[in-house]
Amino acid sequence: MYTPMSDLKDATLDHRRIHGCGSQPVVDGAQLAAWAIQAGARSAVEIGTFLGYSAACLANAGILVQTVDRDPVHVALAQRHLNERGLANRVNCMTGEAVEVLADLPAGEADLAFFDGMEVSVAEIEVLARALRPGGLLLVSNVKLGSEAAEVREFIGGWQPREDGEVLFAVKPPRAS
Repeated sequence: MYTPMSDLKDATLDHRRIHGCGSQPVVDGAQLAAWAIQAGARSAVEIGTFLGYSAACLANAGILVQTVDRDPVHVALAQRHLNERGLANRVNCMTGEAVEVLADLPAGEADLAFFDGMEVSVAEIEVLARALRPGGLLLVSNVKLGSEAAEVREFIGGWQPREDGEVLFAVKPPRAS
């Protein structure tokens, strides 16, 4: 049974306000989990752990998550929140630069790739695309932020992307890079 994570979303927003960090949680974690379930996702790769809200929502829906954040404080807080909710065994939290850390993951195995950082870059989308299986779903939150947003759209142009507010959706074609 899916458990709402509204308390974790509230903690995330409070942390953002108090510490002035720019991270923004996905607008609706239940919707994120529903998209993942609808896509048949069993595994996910995420860039932008922050306090673990998105990862917790996905893990709570039965999805195994690999998530990376460059801030070790955020990763430690995420691990604490995941432990408190009994979800730590479904989420691997990694610290470091996403492009470097995710390059070590097996290619083409993730069902869902999710960007939940602040400013999307082509390099980050490339590493997510590499991890994503053909037919897998790419979700990019905060898509309107960042100087490389137009280049990201161009990179996935052949994936038949569509946007819904702040989230961009695209399905990796059978022979995409």
